Amino acid sequence: MIYLFMHATVKDFDKWNQVLADFEPKLKNMGATATSVYREVNNPNDVTVIHEFPSKEQAKAFVTSSELHEARKQSHVIGNPKVWYTEKQ
Repeated sequence: MIYLFMHATVKDFDKWNQVLADFEPKLKNMGATATSVYREVNNPNDVTVIHEFPSKEQAKAFVTSSELHEARKQSHVIGNPKVWYTEKQ
């Protein structure tokens, strides 16, 4: 299992979270098996998301997809998110 971490600052968490909820069917179609959202305690617009994918190839395809880039625009992500891939040991 690959764990894709994405960290970003968003303009408005509630707006961002709604876009994520609307994006969920596409996310599942792209192979994601689970998603977790975390907010920084002192800055609720500082968000880390963990997506689980069966393979790194599926995770990378998601990160580079035009659908994800469009959703970022709609949800007002500020700048480019920091992205990294991990495996549980």
